[in-house]
Amino acid sequence: MNNPSWPEFVRGGGKDKTKKMDYIRYGGHFLIGIRGPRSDAVEMRNDIIEFCASKYGLKVDESKVEIEHVTRGVQFLDHVISQRVIYPNIRFASNGGHIVTQKSVGILLSVTASVQQCIRQFRRLKFVKGDKDPEPLPCSPMLYCGQAQTNSQMNKFLETMADWYQFADNRKKVVGFCAYVIRSSVAKLYAARYKMKSRAKVFKKASRDLSRPLRQSMDNRTPEYAELLRLGLADAIEGIRFSHMSMIPSCDYTPFPRNWIPNHERVLLDYIKLHDLKFFSQLQRSVKEQSLSLPQDMLGEIVWDYKTLGARNRERDTQFSKVTSMCISPLEMNMTRIENLKGKNDDKD
Repeated sequence: MNNPSWPEFVRGGGKDKTKKMDYIRYGGHFLIGIRGPRSDAVEMRNDIIEFCASKYGLKVDESKVEIEHVTRGVQFLDHVISQRVIYPNIRFASNGGHIVTQKSVGILLSVTASVQQCIRQFRRLKFVKGDKDPEPLPCSPMLYCGQAQTNSQMNKFLETMADWYQFADNRKKVVGFCAYVIRSSVAKLYAARYKMKSRAKVFKKASRDLSRPLRQSMDNRTPEYAELLRLGLADAIEGIRFSHMSMIPSCDYTPFPRNWIPNHERVLLDYIKLHDLKFFSQLQRSVKEQSLSLPQDMLGEIVWDYKTLGARNRERDTQFSKVTSMCISPLEMNMTRIENLKGKNDDKD
């Protein structure tokens, strides 16, 4: 993906149009993009169905292997890949050296997050009800957790959603919607837990990000939250993130490197290599030849030392061994000097 201020246009159709095919996979989902006639896409779909049947014995449903034109939008991993028509102003220098501004028409490849798919996921997790105008529900899974733990868990969930929609053009919009649902759901939970009538009262007392402490008992004998926090008897309450649109990061338009491989695919490739007996034997032989200790042995020694000696004793032993190795020769010299002085004093006596 490139910066939208310098868009990469998609060329229109024609007889001299270059054919191209791209393939992307994420777990069990894959997408094949074909630039060419529809007959090529139909042929590719038949080859995929035949390959899965002959190689893996899987009968693939043809309705799940859909052929969709990019102008109508292609659904993939809660995102919609489509074409967007824009009318940029292109500035260029004429023969006389004057700057000429000319309007043009271009087609830009766009990746947007599907808000409807996001609502379906929230409905499946029982955070909202309804389709067109979803109403947040109380966050019942965190019913027996404290305010600090509830906010912390919801922040992890929101960070995951923000990373998932990292490359969506409408990242701010969809993450802002997720933050609204989470904050409203948690506020309804606090209203039921602390016997408040509405979530508006919860926001009034706990602030917009729900970071102020809420107490069930308003008795004067209850110690203040600041005092409990100072004594270490209460956890610091972290406010729920993305309470304002300015806090939500924008879409990441950084281009990928050419040979970029996702982290999960690297792990799978390393796992496949370790299953190769030849590669594993070579790896084990190189460890023995270089007299390297295996990670399992090092971890075993560290765990055993911590169990038998303790963390402080182990550090003290390592420091003592270093100090003694450095100070053996001065100690021996001092001991010999003391013995010589004692011998001279005995002779004088």
